[in-house]
Amino acid sequence: MARIIICLYLNMTRKAIVFDLDGTLIDSIPDVCAAVNETLVFYKRAPVCSAKLSKMIGLGAQIMLQKAFAEDTAARTPVLIEEAVQRYLDFYKAKPTDRTIIYPGVVKVLEAYAREGIPMGICTNKPAVMTKIILEALGLSKFFCGIAAGDNVTHPKPDGRHIKLTLERMGEIAASAIMVGDSEADLMAAHDAGVPCVAVAYGYSQSDKDLSKAAAIIYTFKQLPAAITKILEVRK
Repeated sequence: MARIIICLYLNMTRKAIVFDLDGTLIDSIPDVCAAVNETLVFYKRAPVCSAKLSKMIGLGAQIMLQKAFAEDTAARTPVLIEEAVQRYLDFYKAKPTDRTIIYPGVVKVLEAYAREGIPMGICTNKPAVMTKIILEALGLSKFFCGIAAGDNVTHPKPDGRHIKLTLERMGEIAASAIMVGDSEADLMAAHDAGVPCVAVAYGYSQSDKDLSKAAAIIYTFKQLPAAITKILEVRK
């Protein structure tokens, strides 16, 4: 009964939900790390562990790789980062979801929102080609009516224009939206776009302190409906 009430309340207020992808809906670290390390080894660099890599994710493939290459302080040969990004994408495309998982509770919550007609979109700094491949491989693409990836925009997260483009593709506006993400970049983009943000603490953020400016913090995805309902009650 509680779930039905939450969904109906959301439907009445016509709230659209914009989701980050990595660290929010899916744990992609194992596959991202494998592709990054294949790239590093190709350029004769030392690989990085997944714990370190998780701190590099969130601002797009180019920045992630710049940080990964910087870890090998003994390296002497410079690398053209644009070339390395393409090499990384080639490795990633070969094995995009071998070890990637959907976080517990995600599918059930998305299914409930879909039944109630809640518009949902994806705002990610991940490249568009990988976003499409992964969403389709995991059976998640059917839930989203608008997607804006990192290379679809001139100003990606933490710039709020990234969220606004996502909403535009969804046929929605910022006044009708809530953002859900795991990083400071998500929070900054949401604030810039004038959208409240629910932060997920199970993702790739370093600590709750990084998420302290969120409208709500959740520790499992199944807590999302209640968190959004509370935000809507405060904003009435």
